[in-house]
Amino acid sequence: MTGTKEPEMKSSVDQLKSRGYITIEDVESHMNHTKSEWLEMIQSKEAYQRTIAVKLLSEKCDVDDELIQLFLQRLVQEKKLYTKIELCDALAKGGVQAAKLMVNYLGRIGNNQHQALPTKAFNKNSYPLPRDIITRTLAHMNPDILPILLNVLQTNQLPVIREVIDAIGFICFYNNLHTDSQISDALMLCLKNYAYDDVIRWKLVRSFESFDDSNVIHSLEDIEQNDSEQIIRGEARRSLNMISDRINSI
Repeated sequence: MTGTKEPEMKSSVDQLKSRGYITIEDVESHMNHTKSEWLEMIQSKEAYQRTIAVKLLSEKCDVDDELIQLFLQRLVQEKKLYTKIELCDALAKGGVQAAKLMVNYLGRIGNNQHQALPTKAFNKNSYPLPRDIITRTLAHMNPDILPILLNVLQTNQLPVIREVIDAIGFICFYNNLHTDSQISDALMLCLKNYAYDDVIRWKLVRSFESFDDSNVIHSLEDIEQNDSEQIIRGEARRSLNMISDRINSI
């Protein structure tokens, strides 16, 4: 039995490393390397070496604009799961300064973004996790990045606006910013300007579940009754229910 299990275990470890997975021991064995050595490692053909380099650069060095740009450029190219996760964690550590650079990559990495309305409704009592990798990273950052995200709503770049709405709604929902009228007003203005785009309209209706504002509620009621798309009418109903449950639980 032992003779058959050891090769399988070794194979499993090798597979994880090939996807960029690292252990504490991996990190510790490279802890005393120089920044130059870590910068060289981040270009390694071995995914786990790239992960180690990203982790140590983000923990041991100043996460400045140059390093943030390096992480973003690496993320554009990266194919391995655990290295991608480490890159996103590293970017999140950069805070507001990182967010300023990250928004330029919204909708540009991968092809997982919504290009059309979904066929199924989201029926959970939570906020949907953004699909775009940069949006997802921004969504888990501190609310002090919100002014940067709100500025994106004014760029007239539809694919970028589609993604940033997810991050804004997610941050507001999980940080209890339900009464922030400045944010809800910005999203309402976005709805007015881009109501013709089905995906933006749908994502905004989702984001409205994060606010208790009376104007938002009235807009959702109108959309529930009159929107041309059934999936959006259903999403408006869900947002209204989420708002009602939150208000009634206070």
